[in-house]
Amino acid sequence: MPDDTSQTVRHRRVSGELKRLREEQGLGTVEVSQRMNWDRTKLNRIERGDWKRLKEQDVRGLAQLYGVTEEAKQDALVAMAKQAKQKGWWARYSDLLGAGTYISLEAEASKLRFYGGMMVPGLLQTSGYARALIRGSGVDDEAEVKRRLEARLTRQKLLDSEGSPEIRAIVDEAALRKHIGGKLTMREQLLHLMLLNDQGAAHIHVLPDSAGAHQSLTGQFALLDFPSKEQDPVVFIDISRDGLFMEDPDDIRTYTVIYDSLCQAAFSPEASNEHMAHLVDTLAE
Repeated sequence: MPDDTSQTVRHRRVSGELKRLREEQGLGTVEVSQRMNWDRTKLNRIERGDWKRLKEQDVRGLAQLYGVTEEAKQDALVAMAKQAKQKGWWARYSDLLGAGTYISLEAEASKLRFYGGMMVPGLLQTSGYARALIRGSGVDDEAEVKRRLEARLTRQKLLDSEGSPEIRAIVDEAALRKHIGGKLTMREQLLHLMLLNDQGAAHIHVLPDSAGAHQSLTGQFALLDFPSKEQDPVVFIDISRDGLFMEDPDDIRTYTVIYDSLCQAAFSPEASNEHMAHLVDTLAE
């Protein structure tokens, strides 16, 4: 049976969003507790996710205190709090609460496993490769390109942070053969992946074309594990502007089996570097 004390993605998102809103206003927990007429421990429990149910009046009261006057945004917070125990949900609140759900989970994870599909996972992209992808997605405004690029590169600080998660990625050879941004950009991207492997900052496996058909031809996904036993693993499937979070134990097992099968078909990090070196040479021709 599932542990009733475990935190779902939505559960953690509500707590994280309320904490972020408080900090944006420059308010301390003591001041907020006093203005809400609460014991200080109540707010601390809310912000660290140590709750089973949040009262609507408490959520709206905090939102108003934090300057959230837009009713639609308050409604989104209340809805997420009420449905916090439901696992598996579409990230439909990104226009109201921002698209940081996956990013915040990525920063909390102790282990990240990616299957990149037809592109290099965002955490491992060079700036040139990322810029080409952003432009290729139809973004023409240079200011917006810059904003998205900065956000993507900021994520990569995770690679050098203290206590950084274990990172493993399977990248399809087909993705590495696509000339995203041109030959020079692809050479730079391949060399970057090889360096990450050499440094041990990530373990990158190339899935060769010779592997043929496999269980994840339809697209990319990420498996996230967390250090606390109260934080269940999550599968994230990136689908256009939306993301599907899957937390059911059966789904976690299914995607773990898929990932492991891809790993078995892929090259080791050492053999992957040799293969990528060959691809670099072909781009110099």
